[in-house]
Amino acid sequence: MEMGQIVAVGLIGTILSVMLKKQNPELSLLTALATGLILFFFICTQIGFLIGLLRETAEKAGISSGFFIIVLKITGIAYLSQFGMQICADAGEGAIAAKIELAGKILIMTVSAPILLAVLDVVMGLT
Repeated sequence: MEMGQIVAVGLIGTILSVMLKKQNPELSLLTALATGLILFFFICTQIGFLIGLLRETAEKAGISSGFFIIVLKITGIAYLSQFGMQICADAGEGAIAAKIELAGKILIMTVSAPILLAVLDVVMGLT
């Protein structure tokens, strides 16, 4: 049922946005943005469920909570930067979309540095 609701909201938002595009491009963009935000909030409950399931599995596997949090941050940065990039691209701002993508990649590298350093410590300890 949830997927049906998501598709329905997406289709309604798309139809409204396309209908408004010729008469009022600004309102069309706001409609598309509002639709995207509504869809994002629809999936937030599922994201919470998924994070809980992954956290429980990581605890059973004995994975450090610090590493688990880093992986969640990386995933969040990737999804949010993709979402922001698509909104900018839809608005015709490809240059800004590219900057958001670059910022996302740099933040992912920054957040993942502790994992990378831990792997390097293990590799250097083997030699």
